[in-house]
Amino acid sequence: MSNDLSFNIGICDDENSWHLRLSMICDEYLNQKGLAHEIYSFYSGEDIIMENEKEIDLLFLDVEMYGMGGLETMKVVETMPNIKRIVFVSSHPEAVWDSFGYKTKGFITKPFEDSSIYELLDRMYKEVLDNTYVEFTDANGSESFKKSDIIYIKSDSGYITIFTKVTQKFLSCSLKECEDKLGGLPFLRIHRSYIVNLMHVKNVQSDTVEMINNDVYTIGRSYRGQVKKKYQEYLRRELHA
Repeated sequence: MSNDLSFNIGICDDENSWHLRLSMICDEYLNQKGLAHEIYSFYSGEDIIMENEKEIDLLFLDVEMYGMGGLETMKVVETMPNIKRIVFVSSHPEAVWDSFGYKTKGFITKPFEDSSIYELLDRMYKEVLDNTYVEFTDANGSESFKKSDIIYIKSDSGYITIFTKVTQKFLSCSLKECEDKLGGLPFLRIHRSYIVNLMHVKNVQSDTVEMINNDVYTIGRSYRGQVKKKYQEYLRRELHA
């Protein structure tokens, strides 16, 4: 049964045989789910970093390519708003330790079984479904926000400000009510006055959180142990493949 969701895939690998196999697996999976989709092929890191128009929900990125390698390419892709997620594909499993970035969702070792791609796509499909809208209501009415667009939420004297990619919205609501409504990871309370979306976090230190836009927020003393534990849980979940 078809639905309104769509999911576009990019494959960046300098070996044509991997393009064909990944494309066939992804096409079959997305057709079964009734997802509208496009599959785009790129044959070098230089190709993908020049692509600034196509919306790519998931990029399969080879680690070793002629010219610009996958790990170097990742650093540029992380600055590209049109590419949402990366899964590395490599015949060198040890490269997994260097592959993590805030867009990295998994690591597949060549040669791979079709089942490993299906399992990964299942997880990505669930993430797409989970990225729904959340509604906040106060005396002035209701506002809906796509979860992935929320960067962080700040509380001040019984009011909150929701900071998104494009706007700020001031609402009468407690941070605890927000926390309950958002439903856990990737949203994480780091302070009595802040909830951050880990999708927009670059790094977590012992007492600070650094966002992708380079803003830095202090972790409340009573939250530090829990923040570290939950952040590690989030990283494990994101790299599980």
